[in-house]
Amino acid sequence: MHPRYGRRLPVTPTQGLRLSTASWAVPAASILLAMSIHGLSDARAYPFFISEADYSGLQDSVFSLGLTLAGLIQLTYAWHLYHALEAERDGLWFAATVVAIIAATNTVLVANLDMYDHINPHILTSMLAFGGGILWVALAQRALGQRAHPTGQRWRKTGLAMAGVGFFVMVVSFQLAVNGIDASDLTTEAFLNQAQSGIRIAAPAEYVLVAGLLLSLASFRHELKQAEPATLRDH
Repeated sequence: MHPRYGRRLPVTPTQGLRLSTASWAVPAASILLAMSIHGLSDARAYPFFISEADYSGLQDSVFSLGLTLAGLIQLTYAWHLYHALEAERDGLWFAATVVAIIAATNTVLVANLDMYDHINPHILTSMLAFGGGILWVALAQRALGQRAHPTGQRWRKTGLAMAGVGFFVMVVSFQLAVNGIDASDLTTEAFLNQAQSGIRIAAPAEYVLVAGLLLSLASFRHELKQAEPATLRDH
């Protein structure tokens, strides 16, 4: 086994599988619940960006607490994967882990820097979380190489394609919509209202992007089960 940097977490194989499930289930549940509450009460327009659900009220608590927890889980998960799995390219595997930790940290920041009061930091941390997530999946896929489980590899390819296309469409469609808008005297809500023609495309693209990243998080369950077959065969 190749030596790893840092200490391995005291996580059993079964706990590792639970951590794998939590890594995608917690953000998925938090986002869906916050968006449902927002959509049924305070929605500015339909469709809306996921971060618009970080609005004052119950949805704010669900969004902020849920994604803070999700980011911390994902950070822990990335470190566990780094020590639990054997990669074909060890240096690249470490680089992928560093990128995953940066993306997870920015997920925590996104959860606590809402777009209504902290628009510029929110955009920056969102791009680092999304872009970092895409880069992490690409690096991890290449780092694992032939040691990847076929199903896990297939899920990551699908997730990476979804996330990459979603990210590109989201950024381009929104940018085209806001190019002619003077936002200097506008509130965030007023600005988004003027950009709604682009958000009609950008928001669904964001949903596809997030779904692709969650699928990629879930994909490593196959490698974890492959790493400890005797222990995990009944789980």
